[in-house]
Amino acid sequence: MSAMNNTSANNISEDYKSTSSMDFPSKPEGIVWCSVFILAAILIVVENLLTIVLFVTNQRLRKKSLFLVINMAVADLMLGAVTLPLYIYLVGKHHYQLWSGSVSQLFSYCYTIADNISMVASLITATFMSCERFYAIYRPFRHRTLSVRAYCIVIIVVWTLASLDTIFLIANLSKYYFFVWFSICTVSIILICGCNIAIRRKFQERIVASSLQQTRDLQSKRLTKTLLFVSALALFCWLPFASVFSLNVLLDLHDVIPWRCFVAMSFVNVTNAFVNPVVYAYRVPEFRQALARCCKIRRIVNTEDFELRVANTAALTTPTRLRNLQTLRDISNRDLQQLHFEEEVLDTKL
Repeated sequence: MSAMNNTSANNISEDYKSTSSMDFPSKPEGIVWCSVFILAAILIVVENLLTIVLFVTNQRLRKKSLFLVINMAVADLMLGAVTLPLYIYLVGKHHYQLWSGSVSQLFSYCYTIADNISMVASLITATFMSCERFYAIYRPFRHRTLSVRAYCIVIIVVWTLASLDTIFLIANLSKYYFFVWFSICTVSIILICGCNIAIRRKFQERIVASSLQQTRDLQSKRLTKTLLFVSALALFCWLPFASVFSLNVLLDLHDVIPWRCFVAMSFVNVTNAFVNPVVYAYRVPEFRQALARCCKIRRIVNTEDFELRVANTAALTTPTRLRNLQTLRDISNRDLQQLHFEEEVLDTKL
């Protein structure tokens, strides 16, 4: 959404006013768009807040592999709770003329900071998410030795890079800001695409392993597919906005590209924030089970859960299976003895 603004927060209001009058939408259209963004903001806040609450209150969700998921949920929550309300007010005033009033410089700064930090942090988190899954697939034993501290350092790096990019924007350092922003986007695109391709090739290799190892591989594979889908979705929602913003800066196409195109791409960009929790609830068993307990509904068993149970059953050790068979034999012998006793009693009575 920052593409609709100038690279400086000092003249954000002037940038909104500089849009051609021919590009101004009608008030009914403005009401529709504002309603759509309000609904999106509500969904983003409710879903991501629920995701964070489930993570905090359920011990099974507090796993290292889900730390980056929660970090993305925090960035998306910031987008829905802070950025979108400010954005709706700005476009409703300057483009739709739905309400009157002046926009202070502090208001513009708040919008620019929240907008830039939330979206850049979400993109960088998606990038690290792909890299973490790449490391988990290609170096599984070393990945298991990663400490919580390592994940915390990654999260700190995410917010540091997002804040650094925002500082260049606020300080009116347009050239440096675009260089940092373009570098982050380019590196993110390369890493996300590269990790997805490499992991897909790894999945195509057939490895013969023990039953217990197959169970772990199945769980890791399902989580990897989920997180790769989330990172690819973030990239897909980001690319249209990033492409138009880059062309706008490099070729000065602000007066050429229709304003409605910016609004549509902004909506595509924010859809990622309320789709992610749905993906977690559908694809991550721990989230689904925690959500079921929270809502007091019965958990629906799907095909993947059945595959896990079959794999877990196959992973039982040989002594365990022998003990189970011995127990069944003892029960059968007791039943036979009881049957013979009842027959003898019956014969005596006769």
